[in-house]
Amino acid sequence: MYHPVVATPVWSPQRKLLGNLVPALGWLPLVAGGLIVISLTNDLLGLGLALVVAGNVVGWLLLNQFGLYQNAAMRRELERMLERRGESLAGKSYFVGFATPRYTGLVDAHEDVGFLVVQPEQLRFVSETRTVPILRLEVRRIRFRANVHSVLGLGRWICVEGVSGGNEFRLLVEPRQHRTMMANMMASRTMLRELQTWLETKPAAKTA
Repeated sequence: MYHPVVATPVWSPQRKLLGNLVPALGWLPLVAGGLIVISLTNDLLGLGLALVVAGNVVGWLLLNQFGLYQNAAMRRELERMLERRGESLAGKSYFVGFATPRYTGLVDAHEDVGFLVVQPEQLRFVSETRTVPILRLEVRRIRFRANVHSVLGLGRWICVEGVSGGNEFRLLVEPRQHRTMMANMMASRTMLRELQTWLETKPAAKTA
């Protein structure tokens, strides 16, 4: 189910861009300077190499710290928006980035941001633009999958796989519960275990 997009979306192009632009501003000058020094001196092991290495370290640190630009603000905005819409986040829910399997983002790995709501018989991803329900009986397994963040050691998808109406599906989410990307990657293992436990646990029978 899709919902109308407001004039200024929560997951705006500006927020997607700045999450990568801020780290790039620290990475690019050092790496570019290092490559220039190497080309001028023809020395692969001197100052030029040191600048390139320093640029990559600084870029990694900045990406970890600022890659989730205005993450907490987006979470608060979405909570208020969903409350006005009548969406309940009661019980267990996770603030996550989301993507469909066919999505290829040039600016950010996350196609959307929202909440993965865990209910006894289903999972529901709810955001500003969509609601995606997944019945527990349709889920076959939940596991990690690599994404672009995995290359840098700063993230990974939690992939919910199953079959619905005879068609295979995959729901890709990545936790955005914490401020830094590394903290979220570390939290993803706990989130995976909790979701796998949800999948394996038979709901209590209803009483009359």
